[in-house]
Amino acid sequence: MTIGEQIQNLRIAKALTQERLAEMLEVSRQSVSKWELGQAVPDVDKIIRMSELFDVSTDTILLRDMPQEKRNPLHLGTIYLVVKDFDKSVDFYEKFLGITVSDRCRSGNRFVNFYFDNKCLSLMNESNLCGHCTDPDSPYKFVQNYWVENLTAEHKRVKALDIGEVTEIRSANPSYYYFHLFDPDNNVIEVTGGISMEKCQSCGMTLSEGLFGTNADGTANREYCKYCYQKGAFTADKTFEQAVESNIRFLLEDGVCKTEQEAREMLTKEMRELKRWKKA
Repeated sequence: MTIGEQIQNLRIAKALTQERLAEMLEVSRQSVSKWELGQAVPDVDKIIRMSELFDVSTDTILLRDMPQEKRNPLHLGTIYLVVKDFDKSVDFYEKFLGITVSDRCRSGNRFVNFYFDNKCLSLMNESNLCGHCTDPDSPYKFVQNYWVENLTAEHKRVKALDIGEVTEIRSANPSYYYFHLFDPDNNVIEVTGGISMEKCQSCGMTLSEGLFGTNADGTANREYCKYCYQKGAFTADKTFEQAVESNIRFLLEDGVCKTEQEAREMLTKEMRELKRWKKA
């Protein structure tokens, strides 16, 4: 077992997503992903911090094997409690749990999260739920939440089970993807997780609506982004080396790489797999 696999196992055992662990370690999600894929090794201070978060020794992260076992892809995530008087409920749970909400400014008045006992209790403002978690007129005030590493694969698995209505994968914000499953009593089960997105086959940018390039007839081109491809042609006549150099700064700004050389090596490897450059 590699150090990256050990970190992944410990993270999953604590019911943490890559995004949540990255936030707790004050690094980017890409850094956590690189550790787990064996593309990089965390600094000593991050290993010490993870040993504290996971309540294990640093030797456990660096050296000791963990027994292999077949895992269910689903991990219990947030417990959602739908409340009518949002401010009153937030005040109640802050006092009851002895926890002051620190991230409310990030979610406005839609929800707040309380983290304790390695779980999360989220108070959902009923007046802001339309189109996201449940019907505001529903008598059910709890929403089950689960998370998975691969949301696309889990969505296919659940649809194939044919056990209840399943929505399409939706996005609540650029980093939060989910789908809903309804049980026989119409209770809502929300499944969240990472999603494999289409990438521009020239620069590697993650594509979404509004970022697609255009074909000669003006229709969306789903292979290339609008910065690389417009009206059926590439926007710039670059060599592969020039394309790599023009993207280095983005990896440095996002904290994915620490040095230009590290970024250059990563881009050279990853971009060579993109359609535009495979035969270049």
